[in-house]
Amino acid sequence: MTDAIGITAWFDPGTFQKQLLLGADYVGQESLIRFYVLHVAVLPLLIGAFMGLHFWRVRKDGGLSRDETKPAPPARIGDRDVEVFAPTKTYGLMAVVRGRTPVVGRAPEGSVSSWPTLMWAELAALMFTIAVTLVLSYFFDAPLKEMANPAIPENPAKAPWYFLGLQELVSYSAFMGGVGIPSIVLIGLGLIPYLDRDPRGVGIWFGGPAGRRTFWQSLVYGLASVLGLLAVTVNFGWLRTWFPTIPQIAIIMLNPATVIVAMYSAWSLWVLRRTGSMRMSAVALFTCFLAGFVVLTAMGSIFRGPNWHFYWWPSQWPTH
Repeated sequence: MTDAIGITAWFDPGTFQKQLLLGADYVGQESLIRFYVLHVAVLPLLIGAFMGLHFWRVRKDGGLSRDETKPAPPARIGDRDVEVFAPTKTYGLMAVVRGRTPVVGRAPEGSVSSWPTLMWAELAALMFTIAVTLVLSYFFDAPLKEMANPAIPENPAKAPWYFLGLQELVSYSAFMGGVGIPSIVLIGLGLIPYLDRDPRGVGIWFGGPAGRRTFWQSLVYGLASVLGLLAVTVNFGWLRTWFPTIPQIAIIMLNPATVIVAMYSAWSLWVLRRTGSMRMSAVALFTCFLAGFVVLTAMGSIFRGPNWHFYWWPSQWPTH
């Protein structure tokens, strides 16, 4: 970005970040140690801190969700109905569950304690997941390759599968795919609780029948948009192919990644205008991004070969 707008000589955060992460001007032993410490110490500490903050806020706010349109029923004591919880006060209900779902905004009558009822169910799910993982690891080896050789880099060098959607975006613009769009997504997710203040349909999948219709419509739109855009880029290229001398700032601002984000945002705003519901707009936007993530991940995993060119199958890759 700084190169594109011509300020690298005065402001160059990229070089500082490179030195901070790599520890040198090249990828070597210092880089390995720094990334190892980052993944086994720094990131787990940050995740633990944010998880603690999240659970504290959940307890302080009175539970995971609260449907204000369905007030808690009164408790029957003797021959009288007694309001157990005053409707103007918030209570922390992290320790009680009703059946399979958390009790939020309800009186505790007919509820069971989270220990041992909920914890035993979660422990059973954890043990089942670990057992399945162990069985799969016994029958299928990890896809390890030969020792890495910095002098002969792998082609194509692919990230783990869950990052290949981002790598596909980075192939269009390193800044927008690696920094700009992920930042927009994270900020949008953080703003959802502040934008969606509607108490109706809380805790219901898709927010009700209208949300289900919005989901299916958004799924079709999201898939069609990203597939159509990929078809254009694969068959006809993009701005750099059409205009070789175009400034880099134009590539950063107008590339397939930014176009798909704009298309998804426009669809979300149209749903908001049509329904008047911020929740339906959020469902539409999240569904579109989910569809795009799946398609882009499949694109990077299956259909990208040497030099990040498109191939229908790895067997079509050129041999050396």
